[in-house]
Amino acid sequence: MKQNKLVFVLTFLLTASVLSTIPVDAQTPIDGQSWTLGWATDMDSTYIVEMDLDWDAEGEIIAYVENNRMAQLELDLSYEFDSWVPFSFSGPETITVSGSGNDTFTVKFSSIDDDDTREYSPDNSSTLTITAEEKVGDTSASTQEIEGDVSVPRVFDLRPSVTLPDENLHAGSWIDLSTQLVNNGNARDAVKEASVQFRSCPHLSMTGLDELTNTLVDTTDAQNGKDVYATLRLEASDSQPNRVCEVTISLTSEGDDASRSVTFELEVMAVEASDSPQDSPQTNDDEGSSSLSEESNSLPWVGGIELLMLIGLASLRKHFN
Repeated sequence: MKQNKLVFVLTFLLTASVLSTIPVDAQTPIDGQSWTLGWATDMDSTYIVEMDLDWDAEGEIIAYVENNRMAQLELDLSYEFDSWVPFSFSGPETITVSGSGNDTFTVKFSSIDDDDTREYSPDNSSTLTITAEEKVGDTSASTQEIEGDVSVPRVFDLRPSVTLPDENLHAGSWIDLSTQLVNNGNARDAVKEASVQFRSCPHLSMTGLDELTNTLVDTTDAQNGKDVYATLRLEASDSQPNRVCEVTISLTSEGDDASRSVTFELEVMAVEASDSPQDSPQTNDDEGSSSLSEESNSLPWVGGIELLMLIGLASLRKHFN
C-alpha cells in the first residue's frame, strides 16, 4: 500500500513539473474567451465619401464584432474624427453579439451646408476612430478600437461669367468684355479649351480666347482661392447689319473634360445710312445736264424773237415807202 502511495506522489510531482515547462501566451486566455473589433469595409486605403454637384454626400462603412465567447457580449460604441469633416455621420451607440457570433454595424455619411463642404480640400483626409468598450457595471472590462481614413472626391465645375459694358457695339468697331473664370468645384482646375459661338451674326468675331488655355483657376469663394479674370474683345465687321446677336462662350475643364458655357444677347448697331462721296458727282452731273438742257432749249426761242423783230421792221419800212 505504501508503495502505491509513493508511486502516486512521484507521478503527480512529475506531471506538475512537465506542465510548468509548457509556455502559455499571456495575451490569450487559457479558456479561449475573446472578442474582436474590425473593418468589414476595405479601409486599407482612404475611403471616399460620394458627392455630386449639389454637394449631397452619401456613403457608408461597415465594421464587425466577432464574439468567441460562449456568453453574450454587449459593447458601447463611440466615434471620433481627428479633424473637421464636411459631412455628418452616424452609427449605433451599442451592439449586442450572441455567444460565438459575428455581427456588423454601419456608419453612414450625409450632407451638411454646401458652402462648408466646398471649404474642405479633397487633398485632405480625416481619421475616424471607432471605440468599442465592454463594461461590467461601471467598470471597463475591455476596450478595442479601429481607425480608418476618410475623404471627399474632387468635384469640378468650371464655367465663364461675363459682364457686359455700358457702351453699344457698332458695325466696324469693338468692345471689351470682362470675363471671370468661375470655379464652383472644390479643387483647383484649369482651362483645357475656350471657344465662342455666334447665332444669327456671322459678322462677329472674338479675340483673347486662345490666351485662356492652360489658365489655372482656384476655387471661387472657397479655400482662400484667388479670382481669375480675363478681357475678351468682341468685334463687328463693317457689313454687320442692325441685329440682336446671341453669343455663347464655353470653357472645357481639364479636371473632368466637361464643357460649360454662358450665353448672352447683344444688340449690334449697323452703320447709319448717309450720302456717300460718290453721290456728289452724280448730283453735279445731273445739275449740269439740266443746265445744259435748259440752255439748249432756249436757243430756238431766242432766234424766233429776232425773226419776228426783223419781219416787223420790214413791214414798217414797206408801209412808210
